[in-house]
Amino acid sequence: MPDGIGLVRAVTCGFVVALALGSAGARVSRREPVLAGVAVIVAFVWGLIAGLLALPIHPTLPPATALDRYLVILLPVALAIEAEAAAGWLGGFWLTAERGFVALIALPVLLHGSVWLTGGIEGVWIGIVAAALVLFAAWEGTAGHVRATGDRLVATVSVAAIAAAGLAIILAGWLKGGMVALLLAASLGGALLVAWRGSRGQQGDVVGLAGLSSVGIVALFGLVVVGRCFGRLGTASAALLLAAPLLVALADGLSRSGRDTAAARLVRSTGYRVVLAAVPIVIVLVAAKADFDAKLGRLLVPVPSAVAKP
Repeated sequence: MPDGIGLVRAVTCGFVVALALGSAGARVSRREPVLAGVAVIVAFVWGLIAGLLALPIHPTLPPATALDRYLVILLPVALAIEAEAAAGWLGGFWLTAERGFVALIALPVLLHGSVWLTGGIEGVWIGIVAAALVLFAAWEGTAGHVRATGDRLVATVSVAAIAAAGLAIILAGWLKGGMVALLLAASLGGALLVAWRGSRGQQGDVVGLAGLSSVGIVALFGLVVVGRCFGRLGTASAALLLAAPLLVALADGLSRSGRDTAAARLVRSTGYRVVLAAVPIVIVLVAAKADFDAKLGRLLVPVPSAVAKP
């Protein structure tokens, strides 16, 4: 397993590759905003691949673990759907149907062959449907909100939540899963910087931002599920991390739905929403550090050497 320097090198590689390819793609497709939206998604993909190769972490084929299925099945399918949406090849009912289908199969794919899908069939299906509803509502709602408002903060908080999940998982003792999460955050962050500087489409939306925001939500959902079931991430921590970007979008959406009062402007202000998102993320990191100190921290305390008797 790579050391800290190797992880920093891989994270930097993923960020730089995503930023460079996204910038190059945006320049090439400057006259075609649709292609620029696809370019930032492709940049994220290659940034993640570059980071995984630099570690190195290679998912097995066919995928044997939940993390492999996350990287080889769930994330690529979500990326393909958002690339189709960015290119205008898919929209309306069919886009919603594809997102709904992926949301429904997400939990069975990630937990395939594990004890989490055994037991009473009724309880299993309740869990699958509940998880599908959460993912679908978050995915569809986030995409629509960002496309309509150009909200840059949702994707930014998703990057922060993914990075926090990685740190929490590492502190819980699952180094591989945590490293993958940090690579995801770095690659998504590099592509996001390109989208921030990008042009606006015909409907006024920031090109590529809705796709990256949607990818961030799916990536975060899959990560907290795998971390909860296999990486010692607590249920409360998983829920708080997933809630962080959703709180940002919900606060902005609710404040715009009513009268434009001083309170509504405060709620949708960047500073207020940053604090709103920071609270659950900080709680998770503080709890993870405290749990690490209680369970594993004592193993890192140096043992004093024996003093020779005169």
